[in-house]
Amino acid sequence: MIVIDGYNLIGQAAGTLSGLSLEKERQVLIRQVEKLSQITGVKALIVFDGFAKSSTSEPKTPVTIAYSKSGQTADGWILKYLSRRPKGSAILITGDRELAHKAKKLGFKVGQSLNQLEAKAQPYLTSSVTEAQTGGDLLTSISPQSREALAKARKKLNDS
Repeated sequence: MIVIDGYNLIGQAAGTLSGLSLEKERQVLIRQVEKLSQITGVKALIVFDGFAKSSTSEPKTPVTIAYSKSGQTADGWILKYLSRRPKGSAILITGDRELAHKAKKLGFKVGQSLNQLEAKAQPYLTSSVTEAQTGGDLLTSISPQSREALAKARKKLNDS
């Protein structure tokens, strides 16, 4: 499981997404994580600061989107969530040093980018994720052979 500090990650990619509205930046990040999760099978939780919204999960994807409640930060939401999970059962993605420090004290690994997830997806891609971020479609960049191998692996897992 990967837990993502959504707006923090968007802030790190500001140069890539500059000029987009916050809603569009959020959608770009969600689509990127969904595609990487579909390829790798790694579940992800993206947490955004917000209110009056509830957790949602896109059908048939291993990605959950959560918004903190009014009066609560995404950082607080994430720490509460991690404190209820077994140590080491998730990796937090954030560039926020204070949040990273607290998550490490709870027994979780921390990364600053999606590099680990991207590296895991790389063998299935014919082009890099960075190319996909600049306008290409990540799923169509998967070679037909890799798509077939991935489908067989998923079927085998579902059958067992």
